[in-house]
Amino acid sequence: MRLPDFPWDQLVSFKEKARSHPYGLVDLSVGTPVDATPQVVQHALAAAADAPGYPLTAGTPELVEAAAGWLARRLGVVVEPSAVLPVLGTKELVAQLPSQLGLEPGDRVWVPTPAYPTYEVGALLARCEPVLGPAEGVTLVWLNSPGNPTGRVLSVDEMRAVVNWARERGVIVASDECYIELGWEARPISVLHPDVCGGSHEGLLAVHSLSKRSNLAGYRTGFVAGDPELVRGLLQLRKHAGMMMPAPVQAATTAALADDMHVADQRARYANRRAVLAAALAVAGFTIEHSEAGLYLWATRGEDCWATVDALSSVGILVAPGSFYGESGRRHVRVALTAPDAQIATVPERMTMLPLVGGPAASGGYGGAGGYGGAGGQGGQGGQGGQHGAGSGWAPPAAPVTGGYQVRPEGYGAGEAARPGPGPVGAFERYRASQPDAGGRPPGVNEYRDGRDPHGAQPAGGGPYPEGARGGRHPGHTGPGGAPVYGAGPVPASASPYATGQLPLPPYETGQTPLPYAGQPSVPPYVTGQTPLPPYATGQLPVPDHLSGQPPMPSMPPYQTGQTAIARPYPTDPADERAAPGRTGGDPAEHNGSRGWRAEPDIR
Repeated sequence: MRLPDFPWDQLVSFKEKARSHPYGLVDLSVGTPVDATPQVVQHALAAAADAPGYPLTAGTPELVEAAAGWLARRLGVVVEPSAVLPVLGTKELVAQLPSQLGLEPGDRVWVPTPAYPTYEVGALLARCEPVLGPAEGVTLVWLNSPGNPTGRVLSVDEMRAVVNWARERGVIVASDECYIELGWEARPISVLHPDVCGGSHEGLLAVHSLSKRSNLAGYRTGFVAGDPELVRGLLQLRKHAGMMMPAPVQAATTAALADDMHVADQRARYANRRAVLAAALAVAGFTIEHSEAGLYLWATRGEDCWATVDALSSVGILVAPGSFYGESGRRHVRVALTAPDAQIATVPERMTMLPLVGGPAASGGYGGAGGYGGAGGQGGQGGQGGQHGAGSGWAPPAAPVTGGYQVRPEGYGAGEAARPGPGPVGAFERYRASQPDAGGRPPGVNEYRDGRDPHGAQPAGGGPYPEGARGGRHPGHTGPGGAPVYGAGPVPASASPYATGQLPLPPYETGQTPLPYAGQPSVPPYVTGQTPLPPYATGQLPVPDHLSGQPPMPSMPPYQTGQTAIARPYPTDPADERAAPGRTGGDPAEHNGSRGWRAEPDIR
């Protein structure tokens, strides 16, 4: 089996260049948390440290009840505790789900794009065929809302349409919802919500992570919930495989899911960082697309993503190139909100030193047409448009010849202009407008397969599910017989690049101002210094006064967030100030915990 190269290895030289800047490195390339693990979680972990026996694969009763309570309290989703299954970090589940669901070689998995690469890798590990849209032979559909890297939030109508399409064909829908508590201009909704699924969880799975909301990336914890039959099948397989969450981590996860205060506190930190970075990017001539939720800003200045990575590294900022997430991200970069406040505070000044599009530092020479007036850029902004040739003399690093991240077809992805189609445009059409032709797939994926006919005779049995329970094996199912065609016209130049054709549904609106888009003045509305309102109003203060001794800092101007440390939500003593397990000293820019740069980060 040949898998794509691990993409982050390509950033090593750019990281070294950024580190050499006099101001040092600001690493915004990986979404790894840098803030302290909440004290309530640390205490729960320590209290459960005496754990000589084997833990339960199904999780302790306290853990699954806490997860079910969180789903009901925060997302409006009602599940039985028995329909919840803890996992060892959700990346593990994403990579193994096609295999654990019993998909067979040659089955097709519909993956989104631009998207987290592990959806595609998981299909390849199961010897399935990843496709980029609805197609004959699809047995599993992945949804990701809020999306990584775009931050796009699917509407209720879009999600409901995909669920209905899948149920008509006996196909399983898995929804990766690891950023669902980080809604900014839109409120994300779970695939298990009654408005989406009609109150039935049949054929549906929702995947939830604690890495981002609770700063638990080092604990490797999460859970999957949904269709009780599918969850029971996963549990039986994972029992045999010994996939057990350690007992102390189960106790820590239980404490995290039961406490909402630390999540509100962390949201406030990310909101302030987001405001600073969005303003700095807009002033520097970037267009921010989508990004209405999640942990990233999806930005472009109308040039190849590797040229942007090179330019930003020249001022000490490291970002992820959009090509890591699919060919439709070729002209974008992903900017993470995960850097310490003191480093984020230096970004606006660094942006004043950023080379112009096509300037010497990024391209090696002047001349030609383009500049900010190039495709997708900020034409004429700040009097810079057309002064320098975009990309002149600059060549991006060669794409891996066997990789699956940089070879997907153009025209696919949430950030691409939709194509015209026949008839009225419904919710499913709006969702599919960002997808490629039915059955499209990354060129070259066949080289990962075992060569058998994907639609020929398949081995019978062998999976943990009865006939009809596994995707694409519904009794009487003969295939879609022609996937719907989605259509839409070209997006007008004056339209917001993250416009999907509908406004957020009224129950989920926050009333906040969206991020800057093409045609707006270069100074965004974040100069007010106000923090976006949390979409989940609980009536509680983010940090209780009796615990922290000081209120949160939503009114602090965003350019000052790096000057004042945000108080921890729980009291500490000098003994707690020593380095926490898994953390190291050294360069503060190295914020991947105990891992070195060449260790594989969780790239969610």
